[in-house]
Amino acid sequence: MKHQKKWRQAAAGLLAVALLVCAPGVRLEASADYQDELDDLSSKYAELEKKNQAIQAQIDKTKNEKDKKLAEKKNLDNQVNNTQQQINLLTERINLLNSTIEEKEQEIIDKQNDIDENYDLFKQRMRAMYMTDKSTTIGLLLGAESFSEFLTRSEMVSSIAEHDQELLDQLIQDKKDIEEAKKEIEASKADVEVSKASMDQKKQELSGMVKQTEAQIQDIALLEQEYLANQAQMQKEMAAVQAEIDKIYQSINSTGEYNGGVMGWPVPGYSKITSDYGWRFNNTDFHTGIDISGPNIYGKQTVAVADGTVAFVQTTYTPGRGYGKYIIVDHGGGITTLYGHNSAILVSVGQKVTRGQALTQIGSTGWSTGPHLHFEVRVNGKHVNPWTYLK
Repeated sequence: MKHQKKWRQAAAGLLAVALLVCAPGVRLEASADYQDELDDLSSKYAELEKKNQAIQAQIDKTKNEKDKKLAEKKNLDNQVNNTQQQINLLTERINLLNSTIEEKEQEIIDKQNDIDENYDLFKQRMRAMYMTDKSTTIGLLLGAESFSEFLTRSEMVSSIAEHDQELLDQLIQDKKDIEEAKKEIEASKADVEVSKASMDQKKQELSGMVKQTEAQIQDIALLEQEYLANQAQMQKEMAAVQAEIDKIYQSINSTGEYNGGVMGWPVPGYSKITSDYGWRFNNTDFHTGIDISGPNIYGKQTVAVADGTVAFVQTTYTPGRGYGKYIIVDHGGGITTLYGHNSAILVSVGQKVTRGQALTQIGSTGWSTGPHLHFEVRVNGKHVNPWTYLK
């Protein structure tokens, strides 16, 4: 007798694991014949789920790495753009200096032409003065009728020569000044060209880093796609196992018939929905029910949303996993409701309950981040949108 009691307790534990995975919506009195098969399927599902979580961890890791590399690339792109702007400014500066140098070179040419022209005129004047008796320096001087006139003419000749020489000297000095200015401009241009060459080298290095980062991003993206493909295959296998589990539970006859109509609200006085039915967490997790919470909800009672029979009660659980302490109520016609994450269970398996009757006390057991009720509606073992029955 004692041995049979232990065996029943073990069987109940195995059924709890199976229900934790598939959360069926039927009574379990006829499930003993399916225990071994459910146990195998539950173990297989748990193993697949573990692998799927490992793959998800790899996906999250690659996503973080990709985001980091994308941020690095954005920073490098900004540096490349800033460097290019500096190169453009330096190029404009070089072009301006080249134009200035060309202007100075033209000024030098013009000034040299002035020097050559004035020098030619000077030589022509001296030649003419020499060739004409009264115009030559000697003829001019000897043609003086008095000594004072001689001195006057001598001073005039010297003045003309001195003026011509000053003019030539000024032209030559102007040319030298222009050449010095040109040298200074060329020196500035050389400095700017050095800066531009440095910027060109920097841009080339940054562009190389951008290409390297792009290649790394591409490698990470390919790895991410590989992980996603593996996850899709894993989820496909999980769905196949779940379908087998659902098939077993669908073969177990449900008692009674659901009388239809709108179900009652499972937590009187509390209506805040902290997580609705459907995809969440950026479409990475499908929430199979609704989470109801609110201030001071811990310990508050949940109630039956319709008449039915308590089909399953789970009081033991692994912290951080599953529904924690939960129950399933069979309302007939394949309709069941699940109440999860409770702190206490107020009913037992096989107990008849009526709409509005207390079932559990709200808690935060299992995979839960705070006190709330996880409420599900299932049809033939498969979750459906609870709002279809609550509204």
